[in-house]
Amino acid sequence: MSSTSWLPNGGGAASAYQPATSSQYLAPPNPAVESSFSPLYSTNYADEPEDSTPPTGPLIPASVNGYEMIPMIPYEQTDLVHHYLSQVLPIQYLLADSSIYNFMFKLLQTSPSARDAACTLSALHMQCVRLPSRSNNNELVTIFRRVQESLSTRRSYTEGDAMAGLHLVSSFLFSGGRGSWATYLNIASQYVDSMLNNPRFYGPEDVLKNCSESTRFIIKTTMWFDVLASVTTLQIPRFLETYRLLFGRNTAYIDDPVSTAPEFSMLPVMGCENHIVLAIAEISNLAHWKESQKRRGCLSVPQLVERGIDIEQKYLLPVQNAYPPPEAQGPMTAADAEVAARRRLTNDIFRASARVYLHTVLSGDYPLCPEIVSGVTETIDALRRVPTHLPSVSRGVVRSVVFAICICGCLTDDHRQRSFLLKLLETQQGDSVGNLSEVRALMEQVWARRDSGQDRPVNWRDVMRESQRDLLLLV
Repeated sequence: MSSTSWLPNGGGAASAYQPATSSQYLAPPNPAVESSFSPLYSTNYADEPEDSTPPTGPLIPASVNGYEMIPMIPYEQTDLVHHYLSQVLPIQYLLADSSIYNFMFKLLQTSPSARDAACTLSALHMQCVRLPSRSNNNELVTIFRRVQESLSTRRSYTEGDAMAGLHLVSSFLFSGGRGSWATYLNIASQYVDSMLNNPRFYGPEDVLKNCSESTRFIIKTTMWFDVLASVTTLQIPRFLETYRLLFGRNTAYIDDPVSTAPEFSMLPVMGCENHIVLAIAEISNLAHWKESQKRRGCLSVPQLVERGIDIEQKYLLPVQNAYPPPEAQGPMTAADAEVAARRRLTNDIFRASARVYLHTVLSGDYPLCPEIVSGVTETIDALRRVPTHLPSVSRGVVRSVVFAICICGCLTDDHRQRSFLLKLLETQQGDSVGNLSEVRALMEQVWARRDSGQDRPVNWRDVMRESQRDLLLLV
């Protein structure tokens, strides 16, 4: 499936979204013992992956007065919402802990735009896994048009709108990672910008410390997408100054509470420590500066190298005891401990691949550059520690480090390393959603170009743009 095949042609306006009346919502007579979902909530999707398990935890209020009006799910969307929570959310944010289900469900109840966007993603997933009962492209297009029109008429965005934007970014990621994802990332970014500049807070630390869990998740996720999007767009990350304020401390990952407290750490959300997030953002900023200086004919290579080495020494050198201690992460179940282990592994992969990214900026796309060879080798050594014999674990790691796999794949001429990366991607080939197939195709195009002995060095971004105009989001 192409990345845009499910989109309405031309993105024309659809019929306006009509708010559901109370009679259109499910109203169980005894909410204390019955779900707010329809009977479809317990539908068994026999054709779905066996390792997909429904969420656990208090998704629905445990006790509500039978006659009290509560935010409900429109009946016609209950099966899509159920499918989203039980089948899509577990693969959408692979490193998040179980608390995500609670606030995500609340947003689905209270925000029509967030619910429509989640239903768009859910319908797309049903189409990708070819569920006979729900692979309806017309339904998918109708819901997408409705949420698209709803968001396009806003002058400002709510938390639910921001989550809708992130859901729609995920829909592009699920179908290959190309398309107009930047439009919807911008919606989430505008909401984050409004929160960071809200006069009720004295700065980004205060925002993250005192906002709701759902808002905190939206802010961190949007920041992460912003940083990784900058790798392919070669633009300065939108929130670079915020990253510097939050993550640019000398004690950024050992004693600093801004790093170790869950409210401030990117590790629990994206599997990447704060200083490495900042490093990738700074490298993108440096890449943008380099290109602008080259266009003006005034690039200073000594200044470029000096700035690059400063980034590497501040943020990318291995540090002993870099991870926050378990007690700093709060009470942990066995499942949470497993997720924490995955995060540590993904963090090692991100740190090593960020060094590869940095040295491509400093030296160009030369696979034989010693620093690039070293970074690729270190990244692949970390990837070899991924337990591919445990699918639930390997999926969480491999699909979280698409950026690392792509940049290292494009920057190696070692056929053993190439073969290893291809086999690693093949371990995930059973999944019918995601952008790994696009990453593989890009790597193979780069290899073919380089192996032909022409056009050295081969700039992987140029190959990406030549093969298709839409940029590939490496998330």
